[in-house]
Amino acid sequence: MHPSNIVRVGVVCTALFVGACGFSPGKPVSGAGGAGNTVVTGIGNFGGASSGQGGLTGNGGGQECASYDRPSAKLPPDILIVQDASGSMNQDPTNATCQGGCGAGSKWALMIPAINQVVMETQAEVNWGLKLFADMGGQCGVNPTTVAVGIAANNAAAVQTALAGRTDANMNVTNGSSTPTRAAMNAATTYLMARAAMPDFPNPKYIVLATDGQPNCPMSGQSSADDGPGAIAAVTAARTAGFGTFVVGIAAGGTGAETTLNSMADAGGFPQMGGATRYYGVTDTAGFATVLRTLVTMAATCTFAVPPPPTTDGTTSRGDIKIQGTIGGTKSDIPQNATDGWTYTDANMTSVILHGAACNQVMDGTITNISIVFNCHIP
Repeated sequence: MHPSNIVRVGVVCTALFVGACGFSPGKPVSGAGGAGNTVVTGIGNFGGASSGQGGLTGNGGGQECASYDRPSAKLPPDILIVQDASGSMNQDPTNATCQGGCGAGSKWALMIPAINQVVMETQAEVNWGLKLFADMGGQCGVNPTTVAVGIAANNAAAVQTALAGRTDANMNVTNGSSTPTRAAMNAATTYLMARAAMPDFPNPKYIVLATDGQPNCPMSGQSSADDGPGAIAAVTAARTAGFGTFVVGIAAGGTGAETTLNSMADAGGFPQMGGATRYYGVTDTAGFATVLRTLVTMAATCTFAVPPPPTTDGTTSRGDIKIQGTIGGTKSDIPQNATDGWTYTDANMTSVILHGAACNQVMDGTITNISIVFNCHIP
């Protein structure tokens, strides 16, 4: 089943609670809700000698509980492209160096059309932004707080202009630098944290890190020294802050960068599954465009909004939920973990993201429905 056919708007949010249902004991209420309506159905008596707690915390009160069905609003993802603008991007896809740069045959040249194409195609469904590195004076200079293009809807023209501003008449990247991946990822995290703190931007947030080489520019200041551990730590910190990272390696096959790229892909939370290469490797424009579209689909398909709790008296909260997936008509719990389960996408717990096997099962249609279940705290 294609992801677009997966049942998403009918995400079930089940609240098991006592004393807050708004109907009298012993009188279950049922209704047929249209889109956006709440459907309340009696689901049985909890508490008492013959009934268990049903997964509840607290004590049973002998009153019927209720099930709330609400639509899951799919927010367009915020995706920040963190793009390597190092001097080696002027090599060709075999990592060969050309006198004066490889121009239209360079890695930089093959990437620009792919970014522009996919951003143009998806700007109505994705809020795009762009961070280039390095982006200030010196081989390792990274502005710690600003980006080339701030995340916004319908941003294709701004992204295209920013990329053109770093491209010379021969299609080489201008001011090619070292590869300060650690600093770029830290700056991206800082930018996204500031955006996430604004109440008007609850959208799930992701980073696409596109690079062609081994990170350097460690904190010691030696620009050519390896900074793989620092870059991996920065990707890990981004994910801890709630921003998963898709790692794209541009013509990096067979180089010493592969181990670091794989580790960054694992740390970012979205590695390729089932193979030795866990980052997304590309060697041409079409391949990069395909990868970007895949990442857009994953970001849009595996994120689900958490609706407001069904009660306002503290018996339910967004911080005490479980996620279930329906496979073959049967619901099963999805574990809360960042490997093959789910995590919150933001500190306010307004949405959740599936990872690894759980996301793959949604993508391939094995999981046909996601349920967000509110647990209940009974006084």
